[in-house]
Order: sequence, then structure tokens, then C-alpha cells
Amino acid sequence: MEKISLKKIALPLIKSIDSFNFLLKSHHRRVAIASYYLGKKLNLDKKQMIDLILAASLHDIGALSIQERDMLIQADVENPEPHCIMGYKMLSNSSIFSDIAQIIRYHHVKYNELENITDFVPFQSHIIHLADRVDILISHDNFILNQKSEVINKILNNKGILFHPDVCDAFLEISKADIFWMDINNMSMEQLFNSIDFNLYHDLNRNQMIEFSLVFSKIIDFRSSFTASHSYTVGQLAYELGKILKYNSDKCTKLLISGYFHDIGKIGINNSYLEKARPLSEEEFNHIKFHPYFSKQILNELSYSHWFKDIVNWAVYHHEKLDGSGYPCGLKGDEIEKETMIIAYCDIISALTEDRPYRKSIPLDEALEIIRKQIVPKLDKDIFYAIENNKEKIADIINNCHKNNVK
Repeated sequence: MEKISLKKIALPLIKSIDSFNFLLKSHHRRVAIASYYLGKKLNLDKKQMIDLILAASLHDIGALSIQERDMLIQADVENPEPHCIMGYKMLSNSSIFSDIAQIIRYHHVKYNELENITDFVPFQSHIIHLADRVDILISHDNFILNQKSEVINKILNNKGILFHPDVCDAFLEISKADIFWMDINNMSMEQLFNSIDFNLYHDLNRNQMIEFSLVFSKIIDFRSSFTASHSYTVGQLAYELGKILKYNSDKCTKLLISGYFHDIGKIGINNSYLEKARPLSEEEFNHIKFHPYFSKQILNELSYSHWFKDIVNWAVYHHEKLDGSGYPCGLKGDEIEKETMIIAYCDIISALTEDRPYRKSIPLDEALEIIRKQIVPKLDKDIFYAIENNKEKIADIINNCHKNNVK
């Protein structure tokens, strides 16, 4: 397996989640930049800085099911606890992100309520809390330098109340320079990540790669209760089918990760389409059809890795059909790899056997009959026969995935 660094895989995904997300565009980037300035001023060590920037870059992932930005801001003020807990749950089972999860869990902690918390609150949580509020206070419709004094005063008025006094003092110092405000608006994620020494994190091993891809699949799937285990199920089914088809362990691992990543482009789709309580109209479905296109944009940088290129292709093209009727590229025949069709079958099986807003789950036998009539003529028949001949294994995986629900 090719060596992949945490920075190499994390940067494009974090950057894309921030830019493609219709709700919180660039919010994570701006908070991460403000946090970086604060962390430097507060003399955090290398490990603390890495965790700070990663946590700041992901701090609101638990809020992506909230439909309107104004609702999120109101929720942050009134009761930020649910999305902090959700973000924590998404990350806490990962060996890579366990420390970051704890930071996100308490990134809205009020300084004057610390004595009521028996759990460990990382110092970085206080940094992100203040950085987050700075971005919320900035009006992005108005020239940023004209807002400095007002934002600074509002933050300092809450010193020792909402915000940690040491973080407030650091903010007062860094906020005097115009470059702080200019960078919040203009520094890119690449520039930010290149300012951090990631050498403390060694290249990811196989299990860490799987963990990482599962974490990012949760960011998408947890946006809806109806898809909370969807990508996990697709990945597990694809891995099992790879074994059934006698693929080597490396290719089976690629199928697993491709299954986890296959719907990542849905970060760019309005959640109202995913949660609609009746079948989508043609016009609404046209919006859904953009998700593999967004997946391509999000995963494109990973394609430069030889090992990841297959994973990206199988994930991106899983809605293509042999007769050219699929989307987004209208690929035909040999243009579609067999592994892509494995992801396609697993996606359909998982979707049909899950509850959806407009229908209840369908038993596996019934789902396979629908697939036989409607899907098999447009995909590889041998893969379907392998599925049919191993129905019991497939059913066990589906049941286990739905039971565990990875939440």
C-alpha cells in the first residue's frame, strides 16, 4: 500500500467540505485561521497546534443537518450542546481524531461555567470558542477592517464570562495588526496547512486509512437519520463482494474505502432534497444528480496518488450505466470498471433495504427482485449472480450495519 500522509489526505477533504457546503461556506477556514493566530500567540507546542487546526477545521461538522445558517447561529447561542456532541461522536472512535473529538466536544464551553464540568476540557476548545465568535460577529457584506473595533470590544466585553481570559488577552494582541483580519478573509487552507508542522503524524497505515474514510463518510451520512449507516453499509458490502470475487486484500480495502467515500459529494446538496417525504420530481432529482460531480471535485486531489486513483474513480462513477443512461458522464460499456459496478450494486442494495423519508425499508429478497428487473440489464450480470449466490452473507452484513448504525 502506498504511503499516505495525514496532511495529504486531510487537506483536500477539509477544504472541500468547507467550500462545497451550501450552509457554512468558508466558516471552518476562517475559524481555523483565527485559531492559528491565537495558538501561535499562546505558544502551543507542535502537537497542540496540529490538533487545534484540525479541530477548528472540523468544529461544526455536527451541525450540518441544520438547514439555515441563521438557525445555526441561534442554536449556537441558545443551545450549542447537540452539535458539539454529534461532532464528538463522529470522531471519538477514531485513533487519529480522538484528541480532536474532545476539543470539538467543548468548543462552545463558557468560561464561567467551567466549574460545573467534571470532564477534561482541552485549552484548544477555548481558543476555537473565541475564534468562532469572531467569525460570527464579522459581517461578510461589509469591509472587514472597518469592523475591527466593534468586534474586539464585543469579545473583550465577555472576557472571563464567555471566553477564557488568557485567550482574550492573546486576541487583543493579535487583533491590533491588520494582517490578522486580512488573513481571515484571504488565507487559503493550503497556506494554513503549510504553516503547520505535520511531521509528528507518521504516514497512515491501512487501518488508519479505513478509520479516516469512515469518519468522513459519517459527515455526509449523519446529515439525515435515514442515511446514518448508508455509506458504512455500502463499504462493508463492497468489501465482502471483493472477497467473494477472489480479489486480493489490497483491492478489497480499496472497495471498502470507495464505498465509504461514494456519496461524499452530497455535502453540496441541500438537505431538504435528501429528507423529502415523497419521491423527488424530475427537477428536484436534477439537483441530486450533481452529487457525483461534487464528489469528483472533492476527491480530485487524491487522484494524484496512484493508490487512491482507483478509489476515487469507483466512487465518482457509481451512477453510470452500461447503456449510457447513467450520470454524470454518460459512460458506456468498457468505460465503466467492474469495481465501479460493485459500488453501484452495493449502493442500490443499501438504499432499498433502508428506511427512507418516503418509504419503509424493503426486504432483501424483494430488493434483489427489483434489481434483477430494473438494474441488472444496465450493469454487470456476474456481480449480481455473486450477490444472489451469497444472499445470506449479504443479509448478515445489512442487518449488522443497520443494528450498529455506527452512531
